Amino acid sequence: MTELLDYVMIDNIFTQEQCEQYMSRLKETKWSPHVWYTNNKDTFNDHKDFSVTYSAELQARMKDSVMNMVTKYYMEHNESGDRTCQFSGVRFNRYSEGESIKTHVDHIHSLFDGKKRGIPVLSYVGVFNDDYEGGDFMLCGEKMELKQGDCIIFPSVFLYPHEVTTVTKGTRYSWVLWSW
Repeated sequence: MTELLDYVMIDNIFTQEQCEQYMSRLKETKWSPHVWYTNNKDTFNDHKDFSVTYSAELQARMKDSVMNMVTKYYMEHNESGDRTCQFSGVRFNRYSEGESIKTHVDHIHSLFDGKKRGIPVLSYVGVFNDDYEGGDFMLCGEKMELKQGDCIIFPSVFLYPHEVTTVTKGTRYSWVLWSW
């Protein structure tokens, strides 16, 4: 019988050196508070949430490593052979002490502008460091062991609720993107 976590893949896709280079660049970037969107397109902030930023330069540098993992995931889980999908841009996340993200699913409307339509089917989360305390990535109520340079891919549907617990010491740098 297939289990939910059978559709989850974790792989180390970035070296320590790459992660340190990416974090160094991100530390120079302007960060903004994370914004939640409601079904009627209203927005709000949660003071316990993390900060976000975007970088086309880093996204381009990451692309080959991410796409290699995507190919591995599709080879293992896509029996139809159809590998046609679109990707969001990469969002970079910074969790400082006391910050987290509550349990949620990735039913993200804000990725689509009316011209681009869809719903995320896969979520990709990666970490650039592991020298912080707390900040655990929880998926379906289970702690996922993510080390520096790791990426986790999982379905974006309601069956895969996830969260990042409160960072209690240090700063957690990560990234996320979605495909449909």
